[in-house]
Formats: sequence, structure tokens, C-alpha cells
Amino acid sequence: MDIDKYFYGWDLLHKTIHKDVNKKSDLLMALAHFLLTKTYRLRCIGVGDERAFLEDEEGSELLPEYWNSDSTKYALRYVGTKDLYLLLGHKADDSLVINLLNNHTKSVSNICMEPELLVQELNGDIKTIMPTVPEIVHRYCKELFDPVVTGKLCEVSTQTNQTRRLREFKPKSVKPSPWF
Repeated sequence: MDIDKYFYGWDLLHKTIHKDVNKKSDLLMALAHFLLTKTYRLRCIGVGDERAFLEDEEGSELLPEYWNSDSTKYALRYVGTKDLYLLLGHKADDSLVINLLNNHTKSVSNICMEPELLVQELNGDIKTIMPTVPEIVHRYCKELFDPVVTGKLCEVSTQTNQTRRLREFKPKSVKPSPWF
């Protein structure tokens, strides 16, 4: 993965939120937001878990005010192709459990991350903040986004430069994640 090309725009997002980043889980949620807006072309329409929205809401690539104001949970709302998505994060002990819900299809995915192991610094470039960012992106795409976001593909590479193309999600039985 050419990290500099893939993460074009991360520095700008990080600059807009760095004064609000208080904990390592904030950066994992910001990365999820970045991927949803850049790779999956969803737009953030605010905080909360309200399932009602106006179909003409356009949203933004920016994180809204108070996106990380609660010390134990996150709740962000997104729109894409007239579907509503909820990105929810819950801190429990040393873990961050993130759920993504497609309100239209009622598809839900989840992933469990360990912020203290994955995030090394609160400031710096993406490689300094998260040295294993290609693996984190791969897990986000495979486990969290692709099973729920309709009509989008995510292409990521591991450190071995092996490219993986994940196919569009086709509904079938869902196996629990080995990470949860």
C-alpha cells in the first residue's frame, strides 16, 4: 500500500480534530470515519443514534462537533445512496467495540480493537500514530464496512504488498468474528 497516496486527506482531517483528541480510541474512530467518507463515499450528518433523516441531507467529510464528547461511547450518523448508517463505538476496559448499522437493510457488523496496542501516538503522521495502519484498514474493510455498506469496494494491501480485492457483499449467513 502506498500509504501517502491512500491516506491523502488524513493530515487535513487530523489537523481539524487534533485539539479534541484525548484518547487513543478517538483516533481509531477518526480512522473509521476517514475510510467511510473517502473510500465508501458516505457523508457524516452528525452525532447520535437517531434513525430518522431527511433524504436530501448531504452531510460532510468532517467530523461534527462533540463527536468524542462522551468518554465511553461514540455515535456518528452517515448517509450514502439515500441509506442511513450508524457508526457506534463503545469502550470497555482495554477494548473498543465498533458497530456499523445499515438502517435500510438492517445489516450490522462489528469489530473489536485494542487502542493501546494499535495507536502509538496521538499526534504525527499516520505511520507514526498507527504503525500497523495497513492491517487496521484491512480489518475495518473486511469485518466492518464491506458486510454492511452497499455497492462499494475496498482495496487494501498488506505489508507484504499483496493486494486483496474484497467483493461486494452478498447476503449469506454471518459467522462471528474471531476477534470479538
